[in-house]
Amino acid sequence: MNNEKETRNSTNKFELEGNVGNISDIYTNQNGKKTLRFDLGQNNNGNTQFVPIVLKGELVNTYGSEIQKGDWLSIKGRISTYQKEVERNGKTTKEKVIEIIGFEIADRTNDKLYTSDGKVEELEKKNTDMERE
Repeated sequence: MNNEKETRNSTNKFELEGNVGNISDIYTNQNGKKTLRFDLGQNNNGNTQFVPIVLKGELVNTYGSEIQKGDWLSIKGRISTYQKEVERNGKTTKEKVIEIIGFEIADRTNDKLYTSDGKVEELEKKNTDMERE
């Protein structure tokens, strides 16, 4: 009898839709790399929860200055999580952050698709109209 355990490939992908909440200013670190953090509002059984999103790389250059509070976004990608120390009211706490890697953002408010490599495309009107219904 073969006692080897079955090995399965894991999948790292997600899709979130919601409205943009708080948006941080674009931050440039010492190496010149830009990041942007915003919260994506999610309706969870009538309660709004905010998912923290961190954008890095080319997408910050192409989309960072266009994102607006209230925009309806559909975000697809792979995730990486880490903890970050945050100081609020003189108290330091650890906060979990979701970092998007290899992703695309469909800005349904402005009918544009932004990808992690910095490309911008127009969304097809008929697809976005059907999805909103």
